[in-house]
Amino acid sequence: MAKIHTAGETVFDIIFENGVPTGGNPGGSVLNSSVTLGRLGLNPYFLTDFCSDMLGENIKHFLIENGVTPICVIDDAGMKTSVALAFLDEHKNARYQFYKSRPGKCHEELFKADFEHDDIFLFGSFYGIMPEIRNGMRRLINDANNKGVVIVYDPNFRKPHLPDLPKVMPFIKENIEAASVIKGSDEDFELIFNAPDFESALKALRNINTTATIFYTMGAKGCLCEHHGTVVECAAPKITPVSTIGAGDNFNAGIVYGLVRHNIGLHQLQSGVSTNILKDIMQSATKYAQQVCMSTSNYISV
Repeated sequence: MAKIHTAGETVFDIIFENGVPTGGNPGGSVLNSSVTLGRLGLNPYFLTDFCSDMLGENIKHFLIENGVTPICVIDDAGMKTSVALAFLDEHKNARYQFYKSRPGKCHEELFKADFEHDDIFLFGSFYGIMPEIRNGMRRLINDANNKGVVIVYDPNFRKPHLPDLPKVMPFIKENIEAASVIKGSDEDFELIFNAPDFESALKALRNINTTATIFYTMGAKGCLCEHHGTVVECAAPKITPVSTIGAGDNFNAGIVYGLVRHNIGLHQLQSGVSTNILKDIMQSATKYAQQVCMSTSNYISV
């Protein structure tokens, strides 16, 4: 079975409703995906930064208990575990405010993974474009490409980072160019490319990467997949969400799980995957995303 490698930030999410904190979970986009993959039995390796404070130690134990192997790629004793405040609106969508401790020095040699051909590497969010660690991330991405790894990239770009867009746009484009699979939401691509719909987002992506499989999510409106010129649609069953935090992250976990379950490697992606298999992957990914929306947890239930 393909090994799963993931890379992303570690934070602690504190959830607010009507201005009152109502709960908290270990979080971070790729961490959420990794926990779900761990609960699905895929035992991913999670490359991230860990702090030695109480919050960081608790998160580390939580990951191990859920089948995730955390690997520290930033060694900076001065860091503190980052916190994300998530304010839910009346539709249970979150607006974020981040309190982050950015690393003072990137130890590039720590950014390494035991990649083998047809392994899967999932990364994204602001961690995938953070200037302070860009050289380390670039090292990981290049190594994955050189070894024939399936690279799954989700920009997961949020409005609070919009002022940074001119500085990080070259990194986003590098990531898109390297990816075998690109997944993003309608909000992501509108913020990044000023692309308000699927057609304009697809055009912007294809100007950078002509071959990747693209998943485009639209929340309650479902999702689309473009693969070798064919567009596949998948509806989202109607639900009443409790919180949408982690929905996209668990969709990503569903994509990775689907690639493993259908034994899809780099050659299969390049030669073509059937519409039925793509639809099956999208339906499973949608189920994981919706289950998370029905709870205050960031991951599928045990």
